[in-house]
Amino acid sequence: MARGNDIRKKKVLEIILKAHIDHAEPVSSKYVSQLIGLSSATIRSLMTEMEGEGYLVQPHTSAGRIPTERAYRDYVNTLLDTWESNIEEIKRLNDELFRRYQRYNELVAHISYSIARLTHYMAFSVYPMDHLYLDGASYILEQPEFDNMRAIKKILNTLEEKEKMLERIGVYLAAGALKIHIGHENAIDGFEACSVVTASYKVRNKVVGGVGIIGPVRMKYKKVVPLVRYLADSISRMLERAYE
Repeated sequence: MARGNDIRKKKVLEIILKAHIDHAEPVSSKYVSQLIGLSSATIRSLMTEMEGEGYLVQPHTSAGRIPTERAYRDYVNTLLDTWESNIEEIKRLNDELFRRYQRYNELVAHISYSIARLTHYMAFSVYPMDHLYLDGASYILEQPEFDNMRAIKKILNTLEEKEKMLERIGVYLAAGALKIHIGHENAIDGFEACSVVTASYKVRNKVVGGVGIIGPVRMKYKKVVPLVRYLADSISRMLERAYE
């Protein structure tokens, strides 16, 4: 962002991002003004600057602003090393899964359901890079971004082509690390309005599968990313012990 009003613009963008993630609605200058202690006119001026810089967009003439994919990308990048998460909730899910399913194939077959139930996003697991388990499609279709038939049809068409989905997800997992693809960064046709978070699990440094979440661009990244990363690491450790 341009210097000068950087600190104020950063604060305004943080407020808009949080509000958009929570409510999926354009954020007004009045709302921001009430939280930041600046006049609505000043907030509108800052919003206009950020719109010109590619961080905000105004969907309707009289509406507030929403963050762009660029804003979400910068937001995610700044959080990569400082994720805030409810680690106890993640550990409980992890312990529950490992108690209930002692065998690797059983664990992978059920983990996507558990992730979807916890996050209310669509989740998937891959075992062992040739079988795709997918759960929670109804959750993503409940998101306000997908409340029209055209958007729903694109997603459903993609979900029906499991082989193509597995191929693209396999590319993400083969990178061997946590990956976050936002909006049009996605190579999965039909998911241009989605974000995809993936993490692979390995045996002896070889990727054999992975887990991931598909949700709207305004995904709750602070909750989702630590969960995906933690579970993938746990499965990797389980596999390493099994092959020792």
